Amino acid sequence: MKKALIITIVVLSCIQINAQTLTGLVYDKDTKQPISGVYVYLNGTSIMDVTENSGKFSLPVKQMINTNLVFSHLAYHTFIIENPFMNLPDTIYMEERSITLSEVIVRPQFTRQQRLRAFREQFLGMTRAGRSCKILNEDDIQTWFHVPTQTLFASSDKPIEVINEYLGYKVLFELVDFKVEYSNISLARDKIQQSYFAVTTLFVDLKPDDRRTKRRRDGVYERSSALFFRNFSNNTLNESGFKIYKNSLPINYHNYFTIEDTLSLKMIRPIPERVEIRTNTSERIETYTSQLSPISVLFRRRQTDIRFYTDYLLLDQYGNIDQIDKVVFRGAMGQNRAGDMLPIEYEP
Repeated sequence: MKKALIITIVVLSCIQINAQTLTGLVYDKDTKQPISGVYVYLNGTSIMDVTENSGKFSLPVKQMINTNLVFSHLAYHTFIIENPFMNLPDTIYMEERSITLSEVIVRPQFTRQQRLRAFREQFLGMTRAGRSCKILNEDDIQTWFHVPTQTLFASSDKPIEVINEYLGYKVLFELVDFKVEYSNISLARDKIQQSYFAVTTLFVDLKPDDRRTKRRRDGVYERSSALFFRNFSNNTLNESGFKIYKNSLPINYHNYFTIEDTLSLKMIRPIPERVEIRTNTSERIETYTSQLSPISVLFRRRQTDIRFYTDYLLLDQYGNIDQIDKVVFRGAMGQNRAGDMLPIEYEP
C-alpha cells in the first residue's frame, strides 16, 4: 500500500499576549561581525525579513503561529530557533558553510533526467498545482538511487526555488530530507512503498488580489489537514461536514478525544480506551491505552485515514499541529505534496 508522509518542520511555540514582534541581531559565529542579507522567516509562512548591514531583523506577527524561526543564507548553515516567541536570544550566531564536494552515488540504470522526473513527481505532486510548478534552480538538486535499499534520495545545498503558477506563489524550500522507497529497483510510481520529505518553507505571494487564484487556493485548502484540525480545535467538525469513523463505524469524536485550552494553543488528548488482551492461556487481561486512536475522516466524498504515534497534539488557531512527524495521513490528505502547500497562516 502506498503511504505518503509529508513533513514541514514545525516545532511548538508559545507567545506572550503582548509579544507581536520578533527582533534581534545576526552575527558570524567566528568573526563576531554582523551578517547582512540573511532571510529570517517563520517556517511555512509568508512572514519574513532580511537582515540589514547591522545584522538587525524585525518580524511583526499579528498572532501566535505554531511554527519555528528560520535563518537562511547561502554562505552559512541554516539556523532554526525553537519556541521563537519565548526562546529568542538577542543575538543569533550563524556558522559559515564549508564548501565540499557532495558524494553522489550514480547508478547507470537511471539517468539524471529519470531521477529528477521521479523527484519532481514525489516532491511537487501530480495534481494541477503540482504539475504547474517550475523549479528555477534544478541544477542545484542532487539525486541518487541506493540499490541495496531500493531508495531514491535527493538533497540540495541551496534553497529550491519554485514558481507555483496554479496557486500564485514563489516558494523557497530548504530540503531537510527526501527519500522514496520502492518495492524493487525501479522508479515506477506503482512500485512506490513510501514517499517522505521534510522541508522548511518561505512563501512569496505573486497574486494577492487575483480572485481566480484565491478560488484555487481555497480548493486546495479543502483537502488539507489544516482545515480538519482547525475544525477539530474549534469543535466544528460536524457542522462543517466532516464525518469521523473508527473501525469502519461512525463515531462521536468527543467520546475519544478531549480538547484543552493552554496559554495560546489547544491540546488534543485521547480518552483512554479499554483494550482486551488474550494471553497464551486464553486468560483475558484488560488494559488501557492513551495513544491517540487511528481514525478515518470523510469530507466531501474524500476519505483520509489518520494514524497518530503520540499521546497528545498541540494546535494553533490555523489548525497547524506540532509533532507532525508523528502523524501519518493516507488517502486524500496524504496525496498532498509540496505543490499543494499553502502558507500555514492561510485564511480561506
